[in-house]
Amino acid sequence: MPNDSVLRHAYLIAAHEKPEQLKTLLGLLDDAQNDIYIHIDSKARGFSEDTLTAAAPKSCVTILPQHLDARWGDERFIDVINLLLASAVAEEHSYYHLLSGADLPLKSQREIHAFFSEHAGQEFVDFDRETVDETMLYQRIGRYHLRQPVRPFGKKLFRVINPLWLDAQKLFHINRLKTSDVVFQKGAVWFSITHDCAVYALKESGKYRKYFANSVCADELWLQTTLVNSPFMDRRTYMGFGDESAATMRYLDWSGGGRSPRTLTIADYDAMKSSGMLFARKFNESVDGEIIRRIVGDVQSAS
Repeated sequence: MPNDSVLRHAYLIAAHEKPEQLKTLLGLLDDAQNDIYIHIDSKARGFSEDTLTAAAPKSCVTILPQHLDARWGDERFIDVINLLLASAVAEEHSYYHLLSGADLPLKSQREIHAFFSEHAGQEFVDFDRETVDETMLYQRIGRYHLRQPVRPFGKKLFRVINPLWLDAQKLFHINRLKTSDVVFQKGAVWFSITHDCAVYALKESGKYRKYFANSVCADELWLQTTLVNSPFMDRRTYMGFGDESAATMRYLDWSGGGRSPRTLTIADYDAMKSSGMLFARKFNESVDGEIIRRIVGDVQSAS
């Protein structure tokens, strides 16, 4: 039974594929002291709400009734996060942890709860730099971006039209940020934040939503921009910049040089185990199921 004197943890999960892998994640998060909130993308197939709920029988699992179409780099992912937060803050929680369906915990829930009890009141939010990169900012939200298609023909057409569209805006000196006095910031999407911080983020983020319309990868801007001039900057567990792992307690590897971190494999196991991180991303059972099985075994044996 949950300890009623201790605030529960809220896990916020954005899922868009691989139902079986999501069930594995839910099994590792399952704890009587956890509430789990899941957003299933409108493009997702094969997800059964009853099956997902059954995968975490000790937890209170909520499947959001909204199913947004949040594509890579899409502004709608900000709305997904806010929907998850809004659902979760209806009841006060100790921490709100944002995960994707491709993530896994590296520690047991007992260990994770103990860690956040030890660091109670601290915010786990990443900031890339002390001062935002203006060129990056213009590229992401200064111009009007077309929405990226998901169908093959649409993707081919997009690759032709999009560069012309962006070049035309540059030619005509279009910059949506010219008259803005907002202090923007950037960092990792994934976080673990306190109740007060979550409530503040929900209340204030609407002020900036218009800047993220017709943008690309603004999900790495919304929370940091909301918090940069807030009291929560002084409550960050990692007060430096540019170290996503230290700031969020999530293991990931950007060495692939792509737009997303590498998919982790069994070759990453030793580095993950020695990292001291609480969570890791990202995994793909179709690429390497062995690493997932190893982590499941480790976490279960530590529970």
